[in-house]
Amino acid sequence: MTSPLEAISPFRRALRNVGWLLTGKGVGAILSIVYLALATRSLGVQTFGVFTLILSTAQAVAALVGFQTWQIVVRFGMAHRERGSAAALARLIRFCLALDIGGALVGIIIAGVALWLMQGHFGWSAGLAWQAFGFSVVLLLSVRSTAVGILRLHDRFAIGAGADAVTPIARFVGAVIAVWQDASVTGFLIAWAAAEVLTATGYWISAARVAPHAIGGWRGVSEAPSENPGIWHFALVTNLNTTVNAASRQFAVVLVGLLTGAAAAGNYRLAYQLSQSLVRLADLFARGVFPEVTRAHASQRPEELRKLVRQSARLALGVGLATCLLVPPLGKPALYLIAGEAYLGAFPVLVLLGLAAGLDIMAVGFEPVLLGTGHAARALRIRMFSAVVLFCLVLLLMPGFGIIGAGVASLAASAVALIALMRSAYALTRA
Repeated sequence: MTSPLEAISPFRRALRNVGWLLTGKGVGAILSIVYLALATRSLGVQTFGVFTLILSTAQAVAALVGFQTWQIVVRFGMAHRERGSAAALARLIRFCLALDIGGALVGIIIAGVALWLMQGHFGWSAGLAWQAFGFSVVLLLSVRSTAVGILRLHDRFAIGAGADAVTPIARFVGAVIAVWQDASVTGFLIAWAAAEVLTATGYWISAARVAPHAIGGWRGVSEAPSENPGIWHFALVTNLNTTVNAASRQFAVVLVGLLTGAAAAGNYRLAYQLSQSLVRLADLFARGVFPEVTRAHASQRPEELRKLVRQSARLALGVGLATCLLVPPLGKPALYLIAGEAYLGAFPVLVLLGLAAGLDIMAVGFEPVLLGTGHAARALRIRMFSAVVLFCLVLLLMPGFGIIGAGVASLAASAVALIALMRSAYALTRA
């Protein structure tokens, strides 16, 4: 007898999952524009640049040491769940949580060294440097990736949407309070840190209700690698993949600041954040598709997998193309409305980063295929090559063209990644 879950096509299940994710992110998209406007207008170009450098450094370190354990939970937990092996699944979840905490502790050391060097380079006061370090510690210890994986493994995307909405709501409330209290970098750092803690708390409370017996204690953690062959390889590859993809973009913001100053970094970060708001919404589609690709691959249903890839690719390509067409005419009005006239100099780089975002949106239709079918190493090689293109062009073009050069570098890196991911995904589905 066909179960209700199996009666729905994988693509429709993916869209249903994305719908729940958008419930949380839709609220976030609106509020993020508001709290970004509060930060840019109240802090000013130079001070917003300092806030940007601290935030980007902490986020880059978090991406550097993060293992994307939600993907590990889904990738290896799917088989345990299908077999009804609750004990093995619990050991897998505890192993992933141990990876999260271990990565966070390493990240604290890296963040301390990085911020100490930046303090000397930018001439920050000791008080500001300690505040930046404190924020980094809170962000790194607010681990929730494993909890996200638990919810997605059990198709609890609706619950995850509620937890996800905590971040923008907390940032919005914190930004309003920071402005009310005479807007300083300290106030915004406290607001962003509180949002991280509250979001992590919300995710773990939700995960504990969904899988109460899988959380608590460290019993059986050492058995997880032997029960899940290939888990270390997958964990390291997904970590590196995230590092060269997400962290490289954050490091680019820091590099802009190191080469051209905090004000330019603020302009670049503003343009980057506006463009990435589009990519984050598209990334929800990849997160919704990934469990379905994993399920189809684990069940050995190649025709279902090929159909899912075709449908996903068409949707991603269409949305990405629409983004590329809409960014140039809408970019300047949006920039003026959100940040004001002082930031209109960021419009040219916003167009370049918006085009890059369109290509990144197209890529989300293909990357889950590689990750969900056990070819994470191939995705890693593509992302590494894309990161090399990004940094080489940033160093080559920025001395002559400033942040415009950084925008061109980002566009070129996104184009390289899209072409390679598209070719690899179609090659895998044909095979």
